Amino acid sequence: MAKNLNGELSIVSANRLVDGVVVFLDDAGQWTTTLGRAALARDGRAAEILLDRARAEAASVIDPFLVAVVENDEGRLEPLSLRERIRASGLTFDAIAAEAVRYA
Repeated sequence: MAKNLNGELSIVSANRLVDGVVVFLDDAGQWTTTLGRAALARDGRAAEILLDRARAEAASVIDPFLVAVVENDEGRLEPLSLRERIRASGLTFDAIAAEAVRYA
C-alpha cells in the first residue's frame, strides 16, 4: 500500500534553464533528471528546509518548488498530482522536442 496519502513526503522540482528539462534536487545539492534520486523531506519542516536549499542551488534552474510524493510498495517515489506525474515522465517535453526537430 502506498504511503503519504496526505502529502507529508515532498521533493523539490524545477526546470533547467538551458533546455527546460524537469529536474529534482538530490541529497548532494545537485539537480538530477532522475526522480528516484531526489532528496526526500518526510515532514513540513524538512520540506521547507529542502526548498530553501534548492533556492540556494537555483543558479541553473528556474523556480524550484515542492512536490508531494508517495513511496509505492517497491519504495519508488511517485508524485501525487497528475500534473507532476506528467512532468516527471518527460513525455510531453519529449514529444514537443521531437516535433521541433522534425520541422527544423
